[in-house]
Amino acid sequence: MSENTAETDVSKFNLLTEPWITVLDQQGVERDISIHEALENGEEYQRLADPLETTNFAILRILLAILYRVWDADDLDDEDTALELWQSLWEAPTLLSDEVKSYLDEWSYRFNLRDPEYPFFQVPDLHTSKNSVGDLALLIPDVGALFSMRTEVSELTATEAARALVHCQAYDFSGIKSGAVGDDRVKGGRGYPIGIGWAGWLGGTVLHGDNLKETLLLNFAPQHGPELAGHSGDDLPIWELPQLTSSARKEPRFDPKSPERTRATGPVELLTWPQRRIRLFWKDEKAIGVLISNGDPVGYTRQYGVEKMTPWRYSDPQSKKAKTLVYMPRAFDPGRALWRSLSGILPLARAQQAKSKFGANGTVDASKPPKTVEWLSTLLLDGQAGIDESKRIRVSTVSMSYGSQSSSYGTIATDSLSIGTALLAPEQEDLREAARSGVELSDQVAWETGNFYRKLVFAGSGEFPSDADDIRSRFYAAIDVPFREWLLTLTPSVVPSTAIDVWQKTLRTTAERVGRDLLDDVSPQAWAGRWHADSKFRITAGSAHLQFRRNLTKILGQVNPVDRNNEKEGSS
Repeated sequence: MSENTAETDVSKFNLLTEPWITVLDQQGVERDISIHEALENGEEYQRLADPLETTNFAILRILLAILYRVWDADDLDDEDTALELWQSLWEAPTLLSDEVKSYLDEWSYRFNLRDPEYPFFQVPDLHTSKNSVGDLALLIPDVGALFSMRTEVSELTATEAARALVHCQAYDFSGIKSGAVGDDRVKGGRGYPIGIGWAGWLGGTVLHGDNLKETLLLNFAPQHGPELAGHSGDDLPIWELPQLTSSARKEPRFDPKSPERTRATGPVELLTWPQRRIRLFWKDEKAIGVLISNGDPVGYTRQYGVEKMTPWRYSDPQSKKAKTLVYMPRAFDPGRALWRSLSGILPLARAQQAKSKFGANGTVDASKPPKTVEWLSTLLLDGQAGIDESKRIRVSTVSMSYGSQSSSYGTIATDSLSIGTALLAPEQEDLREAARSGVELSDQVAWETGNFYRKLVFAGSGEFPSDADDIRSRFYAAIDVPFREWLLTLTPSVVPSTAIDVWQKTLRTTAERVGRDLLDDVSPQAWAGRWHADSKFRITAGSAHLQFRRNLTKILGQVNPVDRNNEKEGSS
């Protein structure tokens, strides 16, 4: 495709007023709305509803960037001031206030998708030395059945193109990009890898309320931490910057020798970080091509305290390299239920420690929760923000994994979990400890169930299987719904030790049921067993089962005789 056939119409599509954001309304109907509608009538919509959760996350971050920019002020380092602002927005009938309207009116011209001078999230004259234009396949994430026909996409509506553009800027994979004229990094017509989009690093964490307005505010943490002191006026979104060109921005903070250390000025810049330079090409009302080149490499090791929507992990290698304490975003694993990573998203009163020479006493917190969770914990302190502890919050997570050398999309890991807000309240550390203990006990029992399976296989064949992941996954699947239900029982009226007792009984019952199923499938040889030379012991199905029961008792404690009788009656 050549450039001179690609663009024949300069009609505009303004994201502030045109429908492009897919939502689910309160009647359960999907519809597309504009940015204005999302902010003005947020209570009318349940949630963002694009089929790809990564797209929903990217769009949510655009909406949040607007709120952060409008309400930013130097005095937000004061907790009381930040609380007062947040509560006023929570109680307001709409988020499209006069202040927000005035701001969006001022910058409306920067939200036109097809503006010839300032196209949203794009560079208007981006081109290669050969004026080549890439297929739209480069813009569309090839993950999930939704995009199984990715290579056959020849055109996109403005609505589809807007969503794909926002997603690409947030999550684009690394690898070779088109070499744009004017970019001094280009060699031989190629733009060499500078890394994935910033959102691709994250364990994206979203707190959901009863409607879109509540969700926006639950993820709006306006208080400035020490990392942001004095930078409020400098923290600008991409649409307030001078029109970007094909070259990377040239500022003292951008060190081409250590791009991983470039720090964003604040959350607004990071929410709209231009990792790519992009240009859409149009024919009539449809996008028919795209050019994607390298933009500004994000400093992925220096955003702790700036990024608010991900949990964090201490990185010893990065800390040693930077010679200072470094926390990296903690992404979520595909196939791993969110509740198994619960400790990473709950406020920490007593964090697990990791050895580090950069800590005050030779140790540092091994992990940190998202800043939005910490802010919600502040809101819940003594009920000062008007959020009842009986309210339930749905926490959803989304992470993108990538292929070899991050040069292609991999899979999207997404899950959600409903929790009572009491679990986030500062004074309810005992409840959080019960929740963490529930996860730890589950992991221990899952491990023992896998070990039991390995012994059964040895008893029948004389060889241990390489792993027991499938059996452990079967156990986790069996306790998935029960754990989610148990977690919702952790309210201020519950005695934590009693709640743990209840969960231990569930774990024992489930593990023994899975164990019986495994025994039912063994061969006759397994009952005779095999001699294990290292332990000088014959492993049989019977001895393995006896050891399994003993190990469960070590983890879960003795069984109450009444409970044992009830279990026998229930299974008879």
